Amino acid sequence: MTPTDRTPPRDPGLQPERTSLAWSRTVLGYLVVATICLKAAPQLGPVGIVSAAAYLTVAVAIACSTTTRYHRDVRSMHIQQSRPPLRAVVALSAATTALSAHLLWLLID
Repeated sequence: MTPTDRTPPRDPGLQPERTSLAWSRTVLGYLVVATICLKAAPQLGPVGIVSAAAYLTVAVAIACSTTTRYHRDVRSMHIQQSRPPLRAVVALSAATTALSAHLLWLLID
């Protein structure tokens, strides 16, 4: 597809905004799962409370990390230097995968 005169100009600020919004949805999901674990704590016992604390901790870590990363990405756009934080992305993705597997284990068990 070739750009035409009708093609709107590319906005480089949209990608950090979309990424930040996606992580915000992930944080919201973690908060919902933490609430479900707390509500099910009488049936799950201490596992429910520990699980809720783990989900809440990861949600706060993701919220803090993505906010910092968003502001850094916006600043770096002005100087045309942007490098993805590979370690943070891998760590957050691993935590998300592990806690999702844990939730599935809780639901199946």
